[in-house]
Amino acid sequence: MSIVIIGASSGPGRMLFEQLRDEAVEVIGIARSRPEQLTDGATSRFVEIDANDSMALDDLVTDSTLLIRCSRPEILTAYLALKPTLQRIIAVGSTRVYTRFPDDKCARLAAMSHALSMGDLPATILHPTMIYGAPGLNNIERIVKIAHLSPFIPLPENGTALIQPVHAADVVQAIKVCIERPETIGKTIAVPGRQALSYKQFIELCIEYAGADCKVIRLPYSLMSILAPLTHILPGIPTITQDEVQRLLEDKDFDTKDLIDLLGTEPTDLRTGLKSVIQNH
Repeated sequence: MSIVIIGASSGPGRMLFEQLRDEAVEVIGIARSRPEQLTDGATSRFVEIDANDSMALDDLVTDSTLLIRCSRPEILTAYLALKPTLQRIIAVGSTRVYTRFPDDKCARLAAMSHALSMGDLPATILHPTMIYGAPGLNNIERIVKIAHLSPFIPLPENGTALIQPVHAADVVQAIKVCIERPETIGKTIAVPGRQALSYKQFIELCIEYAGADCKVIRLPYSLMSILAPLTHILPGIPTITQDEVQRLLEDKDFDTKDLIDLLGTEPTDLRTGLKSVIQNH
């Protein structure tokens, strides 16, 4: 069996490619461009193609391929329309698919899940919560940047909604377990962090570990919704969309039972993971 990873230039896809390369596994990493310092191995290679080109992707796949999707969901949806012949698929999605505030990303994730369920290929779907701690991801970096630039970070409803970030290393481990365990075929598994905490607690931890002089303050949701679009014109401030503000009102806490029982993995403690990621950045 050979492994092909779509989205191997950043995030968990890159981490997985590098680990499999170092373990001398036969693996092909795919992305539009090769990151600096990402090297091939004796049994691995990185191929620069646009995976939106389903025919070019199909040229790299055989009937003994395990295809792992770590990129945009519509890439896999389009590729499945070709009815490819391969051994197995592991698709990394997102718990965004369960949101009460569906958006375009949610729709694309749902379309991918539907395409997999309607096909006859052996597939496993992993839905991580917000991933942190991987190259190319900027969710924590955005918070830290704002904390250093602004004396305060506003949150609606005092930031009481729950969030459950997961370390990228835990996502990679979940994928690797699925590779080894055929009993995960046909399963859709949430991959959350070890514990949920409020947005306010989460932001305050980021501020603390960044050593920033910044406070979390409460703003009415209506006012934050009005102010959010203005961030795209403020120099140095990361852009915040109205959709992101709306999702700050939604609890995002998930049971770790499947992760522990089906995959036998224990997620990283959030405080330990956050501190390491921020202070080593």
